[in-house]
Order: sequence, then C-alpha cells, then structure tokens
Amino acid sequence: MTSPVYVDWAITRVCNLNCRHCVGMEVSELTHDEAVRIARDIISLSPKWVILEGGEPLLRKDLTQIGGMFRQAGIDVFVITNGNAFTEKRLQELASFSPKVMFSIDGATAETYEYVKRGAKFETAKKWAARCAEIGLFHGITTVLTRPAIAQAKDLIRLTESLGGQSIVFLPLKPFLGDAASRSYYEQYALSPREQEEAIKEIYGFPTSLEIFYDEPFLWNLSGKHGFSLSNSDSGITIPEVQGCAASCSLYIQTDGSVRPCMFCPSQLTFGNAAKEPLPAIWQRMQSSPVLTGWAEQKSREGACADCPHFESCRGCLARTAILLGNPLASDPCCPFAALNASKA
Repeated sequence: MTSPVYVDWAITRVCNLNCRHCVGMEVSELTHDEAVRIARDIISLSPKWVILEGGEPLLRKDLTQIGGMFRQAGIDVFVITNGNAFTEKRLQELASFSPKVMFSIDGATAETYEYVKRGAKFETAKKWAARCAEIGLFHGITTVLTRPAIAQAKDLIRLTESLGGQSIVFLPLKPFLGDAASRSYYEQYALSPREQEEAIKEIYGFPTSLEIFYDEPFLWNLSGKHGFSLSNSDSGITIPEVQGCAASCSLYIQTDGSVRPCMFCPSQLTFGNAAKEPLPAIWQRMQSSPVLTGWAEQKSREGACADCPHFESCRGCLARTAILLGNPLASDPCCPFAALNASKA
C-alpha cells in the first residue's frame, strides 16, 4: 500500500480528565516546529483523513494551525474530544478549520459516564456537543464499550440522535496499560467473545439512520453470519476497501512522535519516531516489516486464525494478540468464531 488510508495522531498528552481505560501518553510532547514538520509529512502521504486526539486536543495551543494545514491540503479532519475542555473561544477556534468533531462519551447516564471519565461532567459534554451541532461541527459519539455499558448501547444511539449526530463508534474495551490495575480493569470489564457477538447483533438490529461502526475485526464476518449491512461510505470510521483489522493500512502517532500501527499497539510495535526521521520512511519500514507482513498472511498465523475460512476479512486484532499473548501471530482471543470452533472441538 503506497499510502495509509488514515492517520490517527495523539497531538497532546495534556488532559483535563483521568479516564479509567486511558491507553496512556508518552512523557514528552512535540514542539510546535516538530508538529508542523510531521503535519507536512502526513500531507505528503495523502491519507484520506486525519484524526486529532490526545490527551485532550483542545488543550494543544497550535491545534488550529495544525488542523488548518490538513484542511488546506484537502484532507478531512476528525477531532476527538472529551467535551469537558470547551470554552467559546476554543469552539470558534475549532470552527476556523471545520473539523468533524466526535465526542468521547462512555455511557448514556451521568453515573456510568462520570465513573469512567473521572473529573468529567455528563451535562457539560452534552451541552458542548449541542453547541457544536448548532454550528455544524458535531459528527457523533465514540464510546468505549464495557460490560456495564452493554445495556446502554441503544440509549447511546438515541443520545447521538438527540444531539444531532451522524455517527456512533463503539470501541469494545481493549487491553491498555501494562500495570496491575489496568489488567484488573480489563479482565473485569472487557467483553467475552459471546458478549461481543450479542452486542453486535443488538446494536446493528436497532433501527436508526446513524452510521454505526463496531470497532472489531470480526465485524464483517458477523455481518455475513447474521445478515446485517455495513456502511459503504468513506466517513472517517469505516474503510469500504478494507475489511477486518486496519493495522497494516493506518498509522498512529504518539505524543512524542513515535509511530505504531494503531493506538492500542504496545510500544514494542513502534517502528520509528516521526520527530527524528521522515514519516514516509517509517511508513515504508512498516510495510516491509516481518511482523506486519507475517500477521497479514494466514500461512504465518497460529491457532484458530491459521485455519479460519474467514481470515481474509478479519485477521484478528494485532494489538490484542501482541499485548495479551505476547505474540502478534497468535489467534485473537476475543474472536467469537474461534470460541465457537473451540466449543465444537
């Protein structure tokens, strides 16, 4: 692949909240000049869209300039915010480059939302989502789906509709930091393979005009199994030409410039630092990497993925196998198809 389909950039480590499932930011942060240079490198790669997140991107002082560079280059920009760092001034700064703003809302009630997003206020997030909608910036909601939040999935869809959104992205809880507390949180709240399948059936069975994306590589195979349709549009959350895990066709840039396939990949899957060398060179290194090329080829995979007839439209989650099993070539432990086959054995 000559260019990444999209680039996800954690543009700042600064945040006003302390979310329980935060993937964590690097200690250092890019200078303004480094960020501008990386933005130019991203533009040279011609991705279809760029995601700016953090931390809390609204707290990066040069967000407007960086975002404006992408818009001037004709690249769509998505900004993911927790919705609790807005001021009228920051809202107008966002409006200056017209991004599609996604609000991270991890629960349909104040109790659930504020438990996960420590330091946040549910009503504050809803207020600023409505303000963004008034000026045409609000695109929708991203939500980390945990066991307690499964029962609120339909209400999250309704909330997105009521705020005037166009899309909702469900992000099932992935393993994040490597400390004991994070592991315990993941083990307690992550969805089992059966819960993944049931959640997908319920979410895609709900009547709505919203564009819905459930961020798991086995989504496409489950859509075939249960007969529901997926979006065919390039909207920043779905990639029509790519089914399954997008690790080999996207870039994630950490706050210090380090580059990985996605935000959930561990530091061991870092392929370079965009503040120290050109990003296109790092992209080419990734494309020829034995880890990524091996992960994408079924003949190199182990366990259930090695024999799965649905492999080409899934491939499993690279980050999850790397973190939970210490082996990117292993079988995805959360895959409903692998669990079903194991139960038949």
